[in-house]
Amino acid sequence: MAPHDKDLSEDVKKRIAALHKDGLGYKNIVKTLKLSCSTVGKTIRRFHRTGSTQNRPRHCRPKK
Repeated sequence: MAPHDKDLSEDVKKRIAALHKDGLGYKNIVKTLKLSCSTVGKTIRRFHRTGSTQNRPRHCRPKK
């Protein structure tokens, strides 16, 4: 598995949550925002679990 370089912007994550709340399914959100299905799914699961789209604090310094 390749390491990820960037996190999604907070605006994109909020848009994913809003579209899902409006009734759009995963596949429609993927097509609309041109993101991967796993990215959309993880963002929606995080939103349901925590009620927020923010990332958890990191324990160590991020790589360059």
